[in-house]
Amino acid sequence: MAATTEPIIDASVSATNNAAAAQAGKKKKAKKTVADNTKYLGVEKVMPISVKSSHAKGRHAVAAKALPAGTLVTMERASAIIVRNQSFVNLCHCCLGSIQLVAQTRPKVDEQGKQIEGQVERISVPPSSCTKCKMAAYCSDTCKTVHAAEHEVQCAALAESNRIATQHGVPLEQIRGVLALLGRRTVEGAQNKNDEPMAFAAKDVKPTSYSYVSDLNANRHYIERSDIKSLNDALKELLPFVPEGARIPLSEAVELACIFHTNNHVLVVNSHPTLGVFPFSSLYFQHNCNPNCVCIGAANGTMYVRTLTDVPANADLTISYTDLYQPREQRRRELLLSRHFWCKCRRCSTILSQSVDRFMDGILCGDCKQGVMIFEETKEVQDINELMTDISALDQEIQGKFAECESCPAKIEVTKLVDILKAAITAYGAAHNVLQQGDLPKARFQLERFIHDYEEKHILHPCNAYLINTYTTLARVCTQMGDSDRAIRYNGIVVDRLRGPPECNNAVPENYPRLAEYNMSLGDLCLKQAKKKAANKTPAGRSITRRYLKEAKTSLENAYRARAVIFGETSQRA
Repeated sequence: MAATTEPIIDASVSATNNAAAAQAGKKKKAKKTVADNTKYLGVEKVMPISVKSSHAKGRHAVAAKALPAGTLVTMERASAIIVRNQSFVNLCHCCLGSIQLVAQTRPKVDEQGKQIEGQVERISVPPSSCTKCKMAAYCSDTCKTVHAAEHEVQCAALAESNRIATQHGVPLEQIRGVLALLGRRTVEGAQNKNDEPMAFAAKDVKPTSYSYVSDLNANRHYIERSDIKSLNDALKELLPFVPEGARIPLSEAVELACIFHTNNHVLVVNSHPTLGVFPFSSLYFQHNCNPNCVCIGAANGTMYVRTLTDVPANADLTISYTDLYQPREQRRRELLLSRHFWCKCRRCSTILSQSVDRFMDGILCGDCKQGVMIFEETKEVQDINELMTDISALDQEIQGKFAECESCPAKIEVTKLVDILKAAITAYGAAHNVLQQGDLPKARFQLERFIHDYEEKHILHPCNAYLINTYTTLARVCTQMGDSDRAIRYNGIVVDRLRGPPECNNAVPENYPRLAEYNMSLGDLCLKQAKKKAANKTPAGRSITRRYLKEAKTSLENAYRARAVIFGETSQRA
């Protein structure tokens, strides 16, 4: 995966040498090389981008000319893609089409698995599935037949995958991802070679050949040894279940698992999440916490990358690998642990006192109640290997340090500031635990109490991410409870704050997908409420109806403009 902080590392520096050097206390700098883009140059003939490589940035894509917002800059189908665990039977494992579940009955069993005489239970099942492994669902027998060669490689291993993943503490999706890649590798055979130019098309896109997966960076040396050992043990037990002709050496399987983990993209297809490996997009679209592009999934699992904003010629084209509306430290740690790079984009590198990030976990000054307490705590990472072995080094930075108010001379120990934030996070988590238990009235009470305790008492800044997330959840809870007026109020607060008071501008890019979703939700709520209020023919009732209609019009227009950029003006989703 390309990343703003990751050089291309010479493959000759083996993991063994790295470990030996680390133990000896002699850290060798990775040798930088400039990647050869020759086999990917075909994209420049069909898309308005240029592919580049440099010592400073590694592989990256730039705009070949000035690009207006909403321009399609690339489209790619995954080398391998899996339906995420929570949507396992909702999408076809071949075409990724929606599955219409079929109602069936079966004998009811007790806790020991024994049938209870005379009792049956109703279940919903896919119209077609693999009866051997019970780990593949299809929309039709036709798709099952088309997928048969690929699934044959995976079937026996999939049947054991859940047990093996649980036993060794390895994510099931990571094992499924490896098996999906092995399936593609076997079906393709030797028909595609890694040194051949990659084929690009403006339509009717074919899946990217498995052969290009080897160009992706596994970042194996940044993953904790204990995780690598668990992965090694799990795959060692799994591989014997793979047919001999499709089997690969254990070391290669571990490398493949690391590639899948580091480079997968979450793609929403037909309203359900999938995980796919898109070699070209992972190589050339680097991460940025203020991206100018967005990745969108299509019905067949094609990933479209479009510009979110107007992009000048020769500007880098970037996407985001994390949720943007969260504190800087949280974004960086998440990227470090999941993608294995330390973000040094402009937003993350700007000093906190001059960045919108100061509000994302902003705590208000206890004296003036206006300014945010600032501590320039961000540790700049020169040696990511050192940080990966001791991430607590980030926490050690705050010991004995003070935060200062941006508006008055007040100071506070950073450890006390952290305690305030921890208390807020604990209260926030407690409310969400109640919600997960299904107790909507109690969850609403606790969420509204959180707003009272932390916003109305001037402890957290209004743009603090925990407040925004609380208002988002409250809007959903109130909708479920039938309190539309409150749902509209809370949803409106989220939209207003994401759109940004002056000091919070640039927290999210223009045409941000989440903001478009909130605008759409707000517009729908206002329309429904306007219809309810229309029965009131009094002047006051008519005034309320007009207000809701006006708010619905504004919100839906904003949503349409953003969605036309995100999905394209001709898309049915715009």
